[in-house]
Amino acid sequence: MPLDWLTRLDPLRRIRCPFCFEKFAACEMHLRCGDHYCKTDFGKMIDDPILSEALNGPRSGDSQGATLRSPWWVDPSKDVRRGLRRHLDWMVLPDSLPCPNCKKPTDVRLCPRCHAQLPDSVVTLEAGHIAIFGPQSVGKTTFVTVLIHELEHRVGPARGFTLDPLTDEIRERYEREYHDMTYGANQFGVGEDADGDSYRRSHYATPSIETNRRILQPLVYRVTSRKGKKQTTAGTLLSFFDTAGEDWEMNIDLLRGEARYIGQARGLLFLVDPLRIREVALDRRLKLTEKEVRVPPADYLNDARKLATFFGRTPIKTPLAICLNKLDRWGKLMEPGTTLHTLATSVPDDEPDPRVDALVNEEVQSALRNWGATGFLDYINIHFPVHRFFACSALGDAAQADEDAPQPLPTPLLIERPVLWLLEQQKIIE
Repeated sequence: MPLDWLTRLDPLRRIRCPFCFEKFAACEMHLRCGDHYCKTDFGKMIDDPILSEALNGPRSGDSQGATLRSPWWVDPSKDVRRGLRRHLDWMVLPDSLPCPNCKKPTDVRLCPRCHAQLPDSVVTLEAGHIAIFGPQSVGKTTFVTVLIHELEHRVGPARGFTLDPLTDEIRERYEREYHDMTYGANQFGVGEDADGDSYRRSHYATPSIETNRRILQPLVYRVTSRKGKKQTTAGTLLSFFDTAGEDWEMNIDLLRGEARYIGQARGLLFLVDPLRIREVALDRRLKLTEKEVRVPPADYLNDARKLATFFGRTPIKTPLAICLNKLDRWGKLMEPGTTLHTLATSVPDDEPDPRVDALVNEEVQSALRNWGATGFLDYINIHFPVHRFFACSALGDAAQADEDAPQPLPTPLLIERPVLWLLEQQKIIE
């Protein structure tokens, strides 16, 4: 739909793309034809080097024929058909432009940096984002899957906000690549026997940027708060970035160059797997799976040092949540009577309790010291002063030891706590 006049009269407003997180003036946005028949006519498509670089990397156009093609698009300031008007966009944004192929006006706006389609809400709303990172096998993809499901269906309604996919493509991508794997594909009708399809399956390892640049594309949602019985019309865009553990551990230079969203993040979520700490893995009370036995010990101090290199200077003011995942596995190793032991062996209260969060913060740090991670704690305190420690489980006590066997649906523990804290730090929710 066309932009309203108030928005069009502010063409110099700074916009942050929720997909590539680059900033630009509103008058720099490109336009693309949105007509269905024009979009599906491959004979009328034109080269799109901006989209090619975003999807395939900066070398995508090195060889002949490698540049992707897309429906007609244009930078309004370079459309010679507009004459002198094209030089005045810094005063008033164009309402729409006619496609030279189908002659129909189009107001489909694109990010000039990555050519992602920008709904009108992107132009009018602030953009925040959370970068979720960590080494391999800590459960980042499962964490993102269950987190979004919980925010949509349980946590959001209980806390007074809604979470909606920004576009239909994002909704379909989440269902296909994330939700269906963990919660089932819903291939059966109401009352039909789904048998094994009602069980979740393990996620595949997140591919490296070298093999699939699509992982640089975040899941973008609109967060709308409501107060009392009246829902406010204001909202915020929130992007979830899932970083490949392989890149984090073995391709950090590539990640530093390509994943600029980490250094530009408004919230950082460092996911830690205590089962990759040798002192925990060797505890005889803990039975590791075959996969967990093969995973080498993690170096979380080195991970913290890697994170600091994404920023220009220290101390780093971006809020950092450090969350120890798989609480249902290692929480039972804690001393009986501690908050972590109680949470791991019982059903926690859904209501937010600052006292519980404060106790978890202290007990997690104490546990890390006992596990020999004092250097990691000191580094975080010095370089990331705005931080907090959490513990959670994306799967909960529904997880089975045999990872190849069908798994019951997740029963997450405290998975929303670190994200709610980051949203509070970003002033997205109260």
